[in-house]
Amino acid sequence: MPYTFQSVKSMKKLTDSSKLYNFIEDFSNYGNQFPLICGKIKALFGQPIYETENMENLFSYCILATSEEAEEVYLDIYCAGSGLAVGGMSDEKSRNAAKALVDYVRQAEAIDYAYKAYYLDGPTALEFGIRDGAPYYNETELRLSEKEFRELFFNMYKNGDAK
Repeated sequence: MPYTFQSVKSMKKLTDSSKLYNFIEDFSNYGNQFPLICGKIKALFGQPIYETENMENLFSYCILATSEEAEEVYLDIYCAGSGLAVGGMSDEKSRNAAKALVDYVRQAEAIDYAYKAYYLDGPTALEFGIRDGAPYYNETELRLSEKEFRELFFNMYKNGDAK
């Protein structure tokens, strides 16, 4: 059942969401796959509803999937502690739409972008994106004083994560 997909700028229609599909199953090439998938998502859907510098809550999109029969399903593309994924209702029509969305994103052309985020459990800083069509992913250990760490933590969480 083919679908069309569009980004909506409100999560209100997504009343319940659980992870349905991961975008990345093979972690052996994660450093290239992650920035590439993010660039494809940005190319297809533009800016997310929110984005942060926190790798455990990086961004979220609400996607309306419409079937040929005009049936509507709301999905969530997000990057959280569990990885880059599609979420939605735990029913068959949502799983079908989510699978079609993953396939749709995978076939897209990525756009160039640059991003810096933090994973505080490391603690690490990550710089990733696509430059001239080539994905890059660099992870460096943060060497912060206790005061610097607290400031970074506060800045990341002071507004509920969202920029």
